Amino acid sequence: MRAHHHIAAFALCAALQSACSPPPPPAEPPSPAPQPAAAAAASAAAPSGTAAAPAPESTVKVLDEVGGVTAASYAPRGFDKLTAQQRVLAYHLAQAALAGDPLFTMQTSRYGWPATELMIQLLAQKDKIEPALRDKLATYRKMLFVHHGIHDARTGQKLVPPFSQKELEGAARALNVAIPKGLLAGLFDPRIAPAVTNKTPEKGKDPILESAATHYEGVASKDLVNFDEKYELNGRIVKKGGKLVEEVYRAGGDGAQPGVGAKELGRVVKHLEDAIPLAPPAQQEPLRHLITYLKTGEPGEFTRHDIAWLKQVFPVDYILGFIETYSDVRARKGGFEGIVFITDPDRDPPLQALARNAQYFEQKMPWEAKWKRDAFAVPAAAAVIAVAATGDGGPFTFSGVNLPNAQEIREEHGSKNFVLTSTMDTRHALTSERTIDEFAPEEVRSEMRRCARHLSFAATSFHEVTGHGAGKVNPDLKADPGELLAPYYSALEESRAERVADWLAGDPRTVEIGLLPDAGCARVFPAFAAYNQLTMLKSVPQGDVAEDDHLRAELIAFGWVKDKGAVAVEVRHGKTFFVVKDPDAWRKASGELLAELHRIKATADREALKALVERYATRINPAWRDEVLARLKALNLPHGIVTIPPMITPVRDAGGRIVDARAEQTTSLDAYIAALEQVWTG
Repeated sequence: MRAHHHIAAFALCAALQSACSPPPPPAEPPSPAPQPAAAAAASAAAPSGTAAAPAPESTVKVLDEVGGVTAASYAPRGFDKLTAQQRVLAYHLAQAALAGDPLFTMQTSRYGWPATELMIQLLAQKDKIEPALRDKLATYRKMLFVHHGIHDARTGQKLVPPFSQKELEGAARALNVAIPKGLLAGLFDPRIAPAVTNKTPEKGKDPILESAATHYEGVASKDLVNFDEKYELNGRIVKKGGKLVEEVYRAGGDGAQPGVGAKELGRVVKHLEDAIPLAPPAQQEPLRHLITYLKTGEPGEFTRHDIAWLKQVFPVDYILGFIETYSDVRARKGGFEGIVFITDPDRDPPLQALARNAQYFEQKMPWEAKWKRDAFAVPAAAAVIAVAATGDGGPFTFSGVNLPNAQEIREEHGSKNFVLTSTMDTRHALTSERTIDEFAPEEVRSEMRRCARHLSFAATSFHEVTGHGAGKVNPDLKADPGELLAPYYSALEESRAERVADWLAGDPRTVEIGLLPDAGCARVFPAFAAYNQLTMLKSVPQGDVAEDDHLRAELIAFGWVKDKGAVAVEVRHGKTFFVVKDPDAWRKASGELLAELHRIKATADREALKALVERYATRINPAWRDEVLARLKALNLPHGIVTIPPMITPVRDAGGRIVDARAEQTTSLDAYIAALEQVWTG
């Protein structure tokens, strides 16, 4: 699960400068071993003092503005400090991630990829297109890249093309390019495919049928009752001849026939095979399982991959596969993503201290003791810089992630955590102290500005390292909580992990290990959370329906603490503020909510979860949202930010063999997209 639109990920929430000083080559850590609770607690009893990371200088570069979204790049700090072998490994892993990128566009709707191909064909003859229309087509091509299809990646609502249907038809006719059947209606008719997911359709409407995502074809919710799915994450369900059939995403090979996305996955597999001899032996094992999985589609291979992959963080690491289920109203089908990381040594030490203290923090959780884990492997965790981010993982790249998502694997084998400083620093470098000055109550502004960078990093770190992986569920549950609590589970799990951050930020150990610099920053954390919950309303620019699970997670929290009297809504000089009067009362209310959220997960109490979501998290206050948007507009800050990774190019010897690789900060969004399209064509 991810930290994305919560505290640490809001683009307009804090002023922060990104890191840029070159690091030493990251060392390969040993595999952590599980340890009994008492021993783990004892080992963490005297934490070493880790100074909070200093604020380095920003390298962020604004590349473009695409339909209200700012695209910005960052320097690949530390890439040159890797060994040549590690750099070539990063190149091949990045190529694998890029090769699979079209798959997620295909998953968001049936129109996204045909629209992308059409724009590529038209722009291949751009010199023959009238300049004004050419610019509109180029803008839409960038919109399709940024959002992975015809829907806004943040809201799920359909994007309006910057040209008319008549203009598009005229260009295609003049250039002798065929427009795929049905595409015009998909692009221009607001009644067709209005949203990627519709978790709360009008009464009598079916969520699956009302959603544009392509995980199902000709299938209604009632058809899936008692249907036994073998390929939950990497399959789609279609109705053929009146019967349900699972179609599997797989390249083919090892005895399996090619399946959905075989062309793209074949390219992914090729680059992964090139990566294996370059990887450390301990990393070769998960890569082999991943290759077999992508060839055959067999879920057991991905389970074996996850168990081997989560044991440690490598100097060059990755996430690749069909992972998160946010694009499925049933929360079963995974969106393709591929991300490649290198360690950020400047920001990593406090995160490692948190990982070493994970058992201590587990015992501090506010839920019942029977749901606390009594044996805890020190989580594999790292602060990282992304050198590739594709599919569901980019360019709206998250700020943190904890995987695997399977509860059974988490409890038996542990999890792996990444905090993406490249995402956090890029987004925050594009904002200014004016954001805090505009939305934070006057009495906390100065302290919040001082602490904002540390608060964001601490929130994401807690969310991932001690949030998603914390706690146990009842052993008699008949299935994974994600299945039993659908379609509300993702909102529950994101809110639960975020409430862990709310709860633990006030623990003295947080300052002792250097995750926060001092008690003053811990004291202002509640105000920072409330401030973010106000600004997050911008993520629903129209209407009042809350679809995004990260947004729902925060709406649950705000509604709960407000009902407990721990946060007040005040209008000062005509402007709305969310005000925390008593940080201790706010933390107490957040702890009570955390305990209830974990009880719901542990017992699979679907009715209680449904009641929470329906009470707090299906709608936003449109008056507050309109005010937030107006105030943001007055600040002239980006409405949305996407992070564009560096471009990695191979270095070849006289015989054409790749012997090294270079990573350079991207300086042109058009050039980045053109390079991506070259990877797609193989």
